[in-house]
Amino acid sequence: MMMSQQVDWKSHAASVPDHRGAHYVNVLKCAHQWLSPKTYLEIGTAAGGSLRLAQCAAISVDPKYSFKTADFIAHKPFCALYQMTSDSFFREHNPGRIFDRPIDLAFLDGMHLCEYLLRDFANTERHCRRNSVIVMDDCVPVEFAIAGRAPAKPIEAHRANWWAGDVWRTLLALRKHRPDLALTVVDSPETGLVFATNLDPLSTLLTDNYHAIVREMMSLSLEEIGLEEFFAMVCLESTSVIDREDKMSQRFSL
Repeated sequence: MMMSQQVDWKSHAASVPDHRGAHYVNVLKCAHQWLSPKTYLEIGTAAGGSLRLAQCAAISVDPKYSFKTADFIAHKPFCALYQMTSDSFFREHNPGRIFDRPIDLAFLDGMHLCEYLLRDFANTERHCRRNSVIVMDDCVPVEFAIAGRAPAKPIEAHRANWWAGDVWRTLLALRKHRPDLALTVVDSPETGLVFATNLDPLSTLLTDNYHAIVREMMSLSLEEIGLEEFFAMVCLESTSVIDREDKMSQRFSL
């Protein structure tokens, strides 16, 4: 798809200004308030900041939690914590059976490597409805240094802990191989948010072609594509397109 471009990557800026939209936590908070999900799955919870936003039945998966308090439970009627990798969770458990209904809203913020996010998306989608919403973090990096397979020193000092990894590759793969998905990509600091709906729980395309898609993803170079060109390619929008309940309901409805 992109590799036919003959581009001198040195001509591309290695860094662009920070995203100007609403912070990703605030966007997620609005999604919970306005979409009113009855079930919520989160992969990658750490200290529980994003899990705290959910007020419905919730499942959290993380191999190493770092909770300092239990306030993430909030007013949830049910909250299940699985301290394991997402691969192990989906291999051993069925979230639809745990909830006794499909997943309404999911937030994927696990390992920041493209093949992991591809698996997490495919595994999550199997337990959703068509109008469920899957949100993915860190797919729109603002520096080459934070967009690699391992953390590197960024140009901007304040981005020292902003390692997004190479999940930007997963976004490109989904756009190419799953054009049926309705994707909304917004400029939430620090490294963007992707909302996916019009899901297909019966689709096996990603799993059936997993190894070929991973090889294709690994052939892509953000340095060759360019950051601003990448933003245009994924149709990056301002968070203002979903910053009110009426705007969000135009794109998503549970």
